[in-house]
Amino acid sequence: MARRLFLHVGMHKTGTTYVQQLMRANRKPLRTQGVLYPGGKGFPSQVFAVWDLLGRRPRGSGADNRITGAWPALVEGVRAADDPTVLVSDEHLSLASGRQVRTAVSAFPDHEVHVLATVRDLVRVVTSAWQEEVKNRGTWTWAEFAAAIRDPARRGTSPARGFWARQDAPAILSTWAEVVPTERIHLVTVPPTGSSPTLLIERLGSVLGLDPASLSVPAAWANETVGLVGTELIRRLNPMLAGLNQRQFDRAMKLTMVRVMAERAETVPFSLPQQDLDWAVAMGERMTGSLREAAYPVVGDLTDLTPQPVPGRQPNDVSDTELLDTALVTLAGLAEQYASAWWAERGPEREVDSHGMARGASRARAVGFKAKRAAARAADRVPLAGRALGAYLGRRRST
Repeated sequence: MARRLFLHVGMHKTGTTYVQQLMRANRKPLRTQGVLYPGGKGFPSQVFAVWDLLGRRPRGSGADNRITGAWPALVEGVRAADDPTVLVSDEHLSLASGRQVRTAVSAFPDHEVHVLATVRDLVRVVTSAWQEEVKNRGTWTWAEFAAAIRDPARRGTSPARGFWARQDAPAILSTWAEVVPTERIHLVTVPPTGSSPTLLIERLGSVLGLDPASLSVPAAWANETVGLVGTELIRRLNPMLAGLNQRQFDRAMKLTMVRVMAERAETVPFSLPQQDLDWAVAMGERMTGSLREAAYPVVGDLTDLTPQPVPGRQPNDVSDTELLDTALVTLAGLAEQYASAWWAERGPEREVDSHGMARGASRARAVGFKAKRAAARAADRVPLAGRALGAYLGRRRST
């Protein structure tokens, strides 16, 4: 049987980060089932390999040396392996042009190339996409973002250009279908809200031929959401961080601040304003119809792409008080994180060179100070102790 290579091309905001982290954490169990997830020793980063394929070089990142040549290195590593199944997953593959798609597929002549496309209902996608744009330095308000993606005349300009390049599933898959046979393009629907958290992996596993239960090592990190208030706070903060290059920004914001905010601040869900909801439902129905007509094999059900009501609040409901509260708990978390890191990395304290008698007197003073501190704490807790300490301090001042 021919060796198979699956290219998981996205779409963006369809659980791709979780899938990638889970696969990365379970490379060994995957390999025992005959599935190679390239990475680790002997392989370049899949992300950098795909960036190399696309010619992408983030400005100011300093990663050019790690990106240049990463795609041919990935190809060489896959060719040298004898695993019956290979999975390459990076949602940037959804941005590939027709020429880049042909380059990607032709690089694996010894493999039967398949495409995996995870697709989610448009209502959940648009809210997630705006929040992700903001986490990636965007400064558009929701109203600005929604007006842009709804206007067909603005598809060539930001932020609509980036949104549709990543989310127009019919157009993206038609590009891959020019090279890959329709029966090898697997459309995996993201289950609706409230479904089993393992269902998406089960659906992917049914295509790849792996047992999801074997992936016992949890994903190291998922792409955290910070909700409506957190997103608005980040949006206002982004212009103040304009001096950071992309990798610096990602380290400060996505890998640090966002994680602290997601852990400590209340996550306020986001609900679409009615006019945006009506548009998303209608557009989603048209896109689903196009996918149905293309007759790609579906894993799951296209009815999963029918939007369900999402309870939450609208962007203009966010108050300054909520922004301040979220900013304060995030600042406290960042301060604790910095202090803990500094404490762990500080050098050993230098000991004072002193004789035994001096050391004994020093320890006696330390015991006395400790007793005074204990008395002060007792005074704060017990009224009688507080009055006694107050009387003692009063006598000290009068003598």
